[in-house]
Amino acid sequence: MPAQMEDALIHKSDRGQSLIEMALVLPLLVLLLAGLVEVVFYARTYLAILEATREGARIGARGAASYDNSEINTLVEQDLSRQGIDTSTGLLDVIIVRAEVGPGRVVSGYTAVNMHGSGQPVYLTQAMILQRLRDSDPHARLVAVEVYYNHRPVLGVPLVSAIFRNPMLLRAYSIMRMLQ
Repeated sequence: MPAQMEDALIHKSDRGQSLIEMALVLPLLVLLLAGLVEVVFYARTYLAILEATREGARIGARGAASYDNSEINTLVEQDLSRQGIDTSTGLLDVIIVRAEVGPGRVVSGYTAVNMHGSGQPVYLTQAMILQRLRDSDPHARLVAVEVYYNHRPVLGVPLVSAIFRNPMLLRAYSIMRMLQ
């Protein structure tokens, strides 16, 4: 067999081997890419929820007397909608907590309101309130805004959906000291 024919046969077998390797590796690469996209959308949604809780807590802390819970809830929902988060299907609850601490570092007032009544637990307990106080401030008022949201997978790739729960419950909260 001439040397040129042998070289041509070797090149054909190399191309065939590359094609088989690509066929074996390509599904894994697509799966990794789909998983990466889901993680990016999960993180984007979480950051949007966190930003909405900060805005709600900031408004509640700045104008504690002039803003009621329904106004804070509306602000949180508007902020989520502005960021492209679907509040009609995914938003489970917005929980607003107000707390007052009196002399001797005792929680004298604690109210938690579940705005949508979904039954999600309130994260901010009285013990957590006391942990967040400075010793130099015996009198303090805090406001906290918590959001529970059901994030649904964006791509819906079966193997990726097996890794990520559908829906995945996201919770974010922000606590701020009210201005006196």
